[in-house]
Amino acid sequence: MIRDDADAYWIACQMQHSRIMDPGLAIFSDPRAIMVQRRIDVDLFVVSLHRLSTVADLAADVADPRNVLPEAIALFSERAAGLPLLEHEPDERPTISTVRHVLEHGQNLEIRGGLGFASGQDGWFVSYRGRMWETQDLLAAAETLHAAIRRAIDPEAFSDFRGDVSYIELRDPADVIRRSDPASGILARQASAIAEIEERLRTSLQPRRVTDTRL
Repeated sequence: MIRDDADAYWIACQMQHSRIMDPGLAIFSDPRAIMVQRRIDVDLFVVSLHRLSTVADLAADVADPRNVLPEAIALFSERAAGLPLLEHEPDERPTISTVRHVLEHGQNLEIRGGLGFASGQDGWFVSYRGRMWETQDLLAAAETLHAAIRRAIDPEAFSDFRGDVSYIELRDPADVIRRSDPASGILARQASAIAEIEERLRTSLQPRRVTDTRL
């Protein structure tokens, strides 16, 4: 689930950014149609970006025994922090998660106040209350975060001995192995299961002794 979600949201980020850059033909015969379409795609791009970051947080909690993701998440937060537009920023400066929240509650004018959009050479700029983000920079940050998620969880994936597709066993956050422990309980259980299966195969393949019951 985590791997599929990470891939899906990273692909969504790429799709939406490509549509920002090239919105295609106008759906309606209105001179504003193309700009409105790009505005919609910026909205969905930010949503996809936020979803990718939530997948990273989930993976860090339940599928990262090697402690790969905390540094990657911190790097993503830094790269997705945007640029200041004011000399003196408020103590709680807006983040890309803030922008996603604003877009989700656009009907609330008290929250929406200060939100702005502008087109640029490499995409669009989004601004909100003294902070500005460029979609091209956000796309690069998403690519790095997605790679980190896969790097963290792929070693935890293994194939069911029944021949099903590979999957990842998730752990309860309350029972997560200590971050300082380099061993993976998942891999240990995998090795134990494989050893048991191999032993059963060896036993089943041993030649059976035939006893002559004839008088």
